[in-house]
Amino acid sequence: MGANVFVSSALIHMYATCLCIKEAEMIFNQMVNKDIVSHNVMISAYFENGEPEKAVSMFKKMKENHSKLNYASWNSILSGCFQSGQTQEALNLLSEMQESGFKPNQITLTSVLTACTNSESLRGGKEIHGYIFRHCFLNDTTALTALIFMYAKCGKFKFSQKAFEMMNTRDTIAWNTMIIANSMHGNGEEALTLFTQMLKSGVKPNAITFTGVLSGCSHSKLVDEGLSVFNSMSKVHLIEPDAEHHSCVVDVLSRSGRLEEAYKFIQNMSIKPTPSAWGALLGGCRVYKNVDLARIVAKKLFEIEPNNPGNYVLLSNILVNAKLWGEASETRKVMRDKGMKKEPGCSWVQVKNKVHTFVVGDKRNEHSDDIYKFLSDMGDKMRQAGYLPDTEFVLQDLDGEEKEDTLCNHSEKLAVAFGIMNLKGESEITVFKNLRICGDCHNAIKFMAKIVGVRIVVRDSLRFHHFRDGFCSCNDFW
Repeated sequence: MGANVFVSSALIHMYATCLCIKEAEMIFNQMVNKDIVSHNVMISAYFENGEPEKAVSMFKKMKENHSKLNYASWNSILSGCFQSGQTQEALNLLSEMQESGFKPNQITLTSVLTACTNSESLRGGKEIHGYIFRHCFLNDTTALTALIFMYAKCGKFKFSQKAFEMMNTRDTIAWNTMIIANSMHGNGEEALTLFTQMLKSGVKPNAITFTGVLSGCSHSKLVDEGLSVFNSMSKVHLIEPDAEHHSCVVDVLSRSGRLEEAYKFIQNMSIKPTPSAWGALLGGCRVYKNVDLARIVAKKLFEIEPNNPGNYVLLSNILVNAKLWGEASETRKVMRDKGMKKEPGCSWVQVKNKVHTFVVGDKRNEHSDDIYKFLSDMGDKMRQAGYLPDTEFVLQDLDGEEKEDTLCNHSEKLAVAFGIMNLKGESEITVFKNLRICGDCHNAIKFMAKIVGVRIVVRDSLRFHHFRDGFCSCNDFW
């Protein structure tokens, strides 16, 4: 029977990984003897398949039935709750864990901190930070590394720096995490400085190190530095660049406008170019308005990723910006014929421990009238300060006034406005967006930050933007 329990648990895990939760439940319910491992696997299965309520319910029943919980049980439920946005539930369970005699160990701390990766779960991450401080984990490199990553992902970069500075010893993973944190926030020069310090300290870099450094170079227009680092991989550090490193170089060149050089680099790669490499070049074509090259690159992407709607959307946007309406329409028609849909853009901001989500033209929020009035009034102040709406970023064939109205409805502006309206003495708000922030919104938020006198942090699909006093940390390059 023990073997059957083992096999059944393995089947549950397999079905959960394949997102077949009903089949996983069926296997679990048919088990005659369920042990703690099978329960833990089923809890993880619920979280993996977007059913956190069932996971919490099962865990509570286990407690009520006086099941012999172990660290894996607690770690699974805690990390799952934080990752699924059930922060208060997770904090309550964290207290219950300690009351039950289970003191959070290194695995608990790292798994929970890794799960706290947005503004909603930041409160939980801070609780764990406090626990690390109170219970003498300050010499634990693994726990502090997880703390660095958590704060960086949540937009609190200064706290990442402080955690890094607290370290007595730094291994490769710690250095990598801090380098990547700087790259995420657009601090390419600091990423390079850390890389140099890492080498001087005697810690050997690995493949992940170079991915982090090259990513930082791409976001800071450090082309020569990026190429130098890439060339040193095999010659100096005896690490053969993989597909991701090659894609980073394409990104470095593309973001700096060296599109033909990036194209030649792809053609001469010693390994097969990935969609990531071609996608980086297509993104550069959009920024630098190279329609001819965009057509070539997009055709290649359509061949290797025929069902990725993002490639069609990006080409369509490039064509619209070039006012090639007919060709753009044909591209969209191909998408429709294939049954593909564009991922809708959405932005979210946390106010009073509650996350508020917005989409373009959103009026679901109970304060929508106030939000749009705020944006209208702010628009007048921005124009007086020199702001001019950039209607190029409205991908529709509308007249100028209609385009300006459409720009006011973008999700990131709605989220930023709501965040500013709910400031209670704070000097910073953090907004997250699932797609790349549009150019006009980026420009508008610079003005909003200056007029209101606050720091506005926006995390889009590419990086963190820190807006303050009319400037952005990306220097208008992202």
